[in-house]
Amino acid sequence: MYDIKQFDSLLKVIIQHNIQGVTVANLIKDRKKVEIKDPLTDEIRGGLSGEPTRKHSLELNRHTYKNYGDKLTSISVGGVFSTEDAYAKIKAGASLVGLITGLFFEGPQLIGRINRELVQLLKNDGFSSISEAIGADFNKKQKKSKKL
Repeated sequence: MYDIKQFDSLLKVIIQHNIQGVTVANLIKDRKKVEIKDPLTDEIRGGLSGEPTRKHSLELNRHTYKNYGDKLTSISVGGVFSTEDAYAKIKAGASLVGLITGLFFEGPQLIGRINRELVQLLKNDGFSSISEAIGADFNKKQKKSKKL
């Protein structure tokens, strides 16, 4: 779906210039590389965002954390419509999660719902804070449950 070598080259330049954080990744320009339900004509301009970018964004976020997690703060965007979507990004290494398209479809209450429900997901996995869950997909053992 994307050229990971090219993406990695960008991350290396970012690290060389002592940039502390990066937003990973939302828009996909090549519509043929994403599964979409309804065909789009060439007259409709712009890249795809939202749900069709979720998998792509998560893969890039995992790569960023796995290879540069100690050097970069990652802000993950793309396809966040639920608490589970946000939590997947956190466990894949995102320190922060951004969303826009989800707000259009779910409304502004989505932010409060994600914040409230994240507490339970963290508790279920034995974390006492979001910072403990960052990159959890790369840690073999989960934390023992602590009270939130």
